[in-house]
Amino acid sequence: MDERIRNAMKHSLSELRGIQEKVDDFMDELPPEVQNVRGRAQKALRKIRDRLDDSLEQAGVNTEEAELQAHLGLMEAQDKLESSREVLDKLVAQGKERSKTLIDEAELKGNLAMMEAQDFWETRGKDLASDFMKSAETMQTTAARAVDDLQEQLKRWNDESGRKDD
Repeated sequence: MDERIRNAMKHSLSELRGIQEKVDDFMDELPPEVQNVRGRAQKALRKIRDRLDDSLEQAGVNTEEAELQAHLGLMEAQDKLESSREVLDKLVAQGKERSKTLIDEAELKGNLAMMEAQDFWETRGKDLASDFMKSAETMQTTAARAVDDLQEQLKRWNDESGRKDD
């Protein structure tokens, strides 16, 4: 077999392994909703690699057959790679769109919560502040009465104990 063809096929296998590593790294970063694509992409790349391996093995037996198989294998590998790229591009676009939607929803919910908080303060918050002030005044009055009562009771005990000592 022509050494150039063998080297070209080996180089293609090496490049394919590099692409598979990059795809694996990319797939690891995808959200869980699209993880099923990883298996399909790996399967497609494995098929391509297996076909190139088969082509390389058969090339040793028959040079002309090997050249044809290599050419067909490379063409098929290119087709598979292109179809995988389309799937990946589509999934990435869907992931971006979904992420944008989620971010927009979060911003909207945050704005609605802020508006509800402002509305609550305008309608009920001022009343709560007034009620709190009234409650504080009541507590102070009650505490002052309790202190007065305590002082009076202590004075009575003191007066009674002074009379007993006489």
